[in-house]
Amino acid sequence: MLAALAVAASAAAAPADTPAPQPAPEHAAPGVQWGTCPPHTAAGERCGTVAVPLDHDHPGDRTLQIGVSRSSATGSAAERQGVLLINFGGPGAGAVGSAAAFARLLPDPVRRAYDVVGFDPRGRATSTHVDCLDLPTFARAPKPDTALTTAAGQQAIVDAARVYSDGCKAKAPDLLPYLTTRQIADDMDAIRTAFGEDKINYLGYSYGTYLGAVYGQRHPERVRRMILDSIVDPTQVWYGTGAGQAHAFWLRWRDWADWTARHDAAYGLGTTRDAVLAAWNRTREALAASPAEGALGGTEFDTLTIGGLYSDRQWPALAQAVSAYAQRSDAGPLRDLKGAVTADDENFDSVFQTVTCADAPAPADPAVFARDTEDLGRKYGYLGANIASAGACLSLQSNTLPPTVIDGKGLPPVLLIQGTRDPATPYTGAAHMRAALPSARMLTVQGSGNHGQFIGGGPCVDDAGSAYLVHGTLADDASCPALPEPDPGTRAPRGAVPPVR
Repeated sequence: MLAALAVAASAAAAPADTPAPQPAPEHAAPGVQWGTCPPHTAAGERCGTVAVPLDHDHPGDRTLQIGVSRSSATGSAAERQGVLLINFGGPGAGAVGSAAAFARLLPDPVRRAYDVVGFDPRGRATSTHVDCLDLPTFARAPKPDTALTTAAGQQAIVDAARVYSDGCKAKAPDLLPYLTTRQIADDMDAIRTAFGEDKINYLGYSYGTYLGAVYGQRHPERVRRMILDSIVDPTQVWYGTGAGQAHAFWLRWRDWADWTARHDAAYGLGTTRDAVLAAWNRTREALAASPAEGALGGTEFDTLTIGGLYSDRQWPALAQAVSAYAQRSDAGPLRDLKGAVTADDENFDSVFQTVTCADAPAPADPAVFARDTEDLGRKYGYLGANIASAGACLSLQSNTLPPTVIDGKGLPPVLLIQGTRDPATPYTGAAHMRAALPSARMLTVQGSGNHGQFIGGGPCVDDAGSAYLVHGTLADDASCPALPEPDPGTRAPRGAVPPVR
């Protein structure tokens, strides 16, 4: 399974002197049916729905509802530059209920200039949505061990994939072929029309970079400004993404081990990389042999480790959790790091699986997955095997059109932002996107493995993004330094680390 290509926004409190939002006039959103927002939505956000065709290539049949929200610009009417549509990745990350909280994190000039518009992609949350499994089935643990390359082990994985795909087909058979990035991109254009805008400004993270590129390919004349941050390889959609992720997560796992070894006084896992990795492996093998609390096994340990590698702000929590189990067989910190499985998690995963399965062809032969699991496991250990293992696409191919070819024809200048050691979207993919978009310029964050750079990536990154969005400033390809590594005991900001499925 691929690591989910998502980055979540931290819901930090607004500064005390934040100007009161200026409401946009009603005629600015003629196609939005306004309603209520999800619970816990920050003040200043308005939520509603937009009607879109099930199939944009054949409108006029069934329609879907797409959830949208708006946090109005805080500047004067003269300062306003339109809407800034945001996507946090996935496929499947929603933004309805997050627009106001995210807006408060933006540099003030950006906040003054733009209405921040969030949306839930089709299939997700407040949109017409899909749930492939009931929650008890989805949450059942431990999962089959993704490292097992025996016939029985692989069969267990294949069986689980079939249960998943059967659930999708039973619950949303007519929706599945249209849960594609192409259709989601066209939903974005329907949102643009609904808000009465001639063009959109767009900020996409992770999978959102691919979504933005597809939108730009299909509607280049409708793009005003676009930031793509932590960039998906447009030439590897989607099965080929796994091999690159396996290598990149393996490298970042070693970075974490180096950091943990430098802080042996805090964690006691060893003073060298090899010692720390050996402790991690022993923990993994112990959990695979005897899952903690009967539910936290090897696959769950792989997955929570992958989650802890998205941001070095999560390294202390991961090191502390591994230390507690390795030294005292205390699974409490691992359980806390994994978190409880919710209905929202199941919905996210349903969209993630169905979109990646519908976007492009994937192998239909279990032997291919078994071979790749063994190969990537041999090269990159348990994490490599986890990423390579068979997902629902083994029996959930609903659309076998080739992926959209990205060439950037007709796009205005685009800003790309990428860390050199990002494990979820490796740097090679960003280089391929840079080559595919002639109008783009890339800001490289040297030495950073954090997934998601703009907003909180340091003044160098945030100033460059702000200058581009507010003034259109786009210099030649440039670089910024990585933020300092965390100290032991540092707590990751709430929402700073994305969910991993």
